[in-house]
Amino acid sequence: MANVATNATTATYSGANLNEIFYEPVFRSDDIMRNYRVIPNVKHVMNVYTSAALTKIVRTQDGCNDAEAGTFNVDDKVLTAGRCRVALSQCSDEFYGTYIEEMYRSGVDVNNIEGTQLADAIVNRAVTGIASDVVRLAWGGDTAVGIAAEYKIFDGWMKLMAAENVIEFAGTPAAPTAGDAMSLIRNVYDQAPAALQQVAAGDKKMFVTPKIFNAYLANLEGNSADLAIVNTKDGMRAVSFRGVELVPMYEWDTILTDTNPDLFNTAAGADVNNGVCYCAVENLIIGSDVTDPQGSFKVFYDDLEEKMFFRGYFKLGVQYLYSSLVQWGIVTV
Repeated sequence: MANVATNATTATYSGANLNEIFYEPVFRSDDIMRNYRVIPNVKHVMNVYTSAALTKIVRTQDGCNDAEAGTFNVDDKVLTAGRCRVALSQCSDEFYGTYIEEMYRSGVDVNNIEGTQLADAIVNRAVTGIASDVVRLAWGGDTAVGIAAEYKIFDGWMKLMAAENVIEFAGTPAAPTAGDAMSLIRNVYDQAPAALQQVAAGDKKMFVTPKIFNAYLANLEGNSADLAIVNTKDGMRAVSFRGVELVPMYEWDTILTDTNPDLFNTAAGADVNNGVCYCAVENLIIGSDVTDPQGSFKVFYDDLEEKMFFRGYFKLGVQYLYSSLVQWGIVTV
């Protein structure tokens, strides 16, 4: 079983308390709320209805038999919040003979660390681990045959967007230069669909692989364009291109290594691992159900096995709405 101390969490919470202690820090963290649209009341399956923009529909009025300009189409995409499980355990003798043992209880209940500082630290570690998994699964989830179990929870955005248009920029795929990063970002920005270009800069993001992000920083440093690096009100650094924030996606490196998504395959069939997704925030949906009575997040001690156990149950799924509000780009040979 997984080691809670090294991987992740304590106290028993369920029902209404689950929303406060679990969903708030995980599904409503600053990064998730700023970068994606969260729908917190998806019971299981939600139909998300979309309608393409209507253009060139105005005609002159000549008479009763005038031809119609077209039809008003309503499409729907399915957002499924499937059940997810986290199961971890920790043997009580893991910390014997260490300074952590000072945090143990006294008496016959020495092995039960519920309510101690150690238990609180483990809970916080687990919540952080789950939060990173939410982002990894949201982008890289893949239910295809042969995919590792830690990804087969649901299809993520990379799988759902596999058929979207991808701009290819010739550069150094394994180690993009400052020029590669700037050219790729500029091409993706300039060639994005008209609908995406019209979205306010503050309402969209450029999600980039870490090497693209670092190469873009090198480009800024080389040109002394430090005005592109600003401090937000919470003191965190934000990097932008023409007013659109760049978000380094460190989990993408893990996804690209583990699953090799089609979006990062070139037209010639080569596998690459650096790129960008330019997208409106409202276009990327994370669905869950914070009111689910079957959801739970609890840590408990078992005298029989002398172990602390962590169990978490919740719902999670993702979907995106419009092809016209997303543009991908990759660095190719």
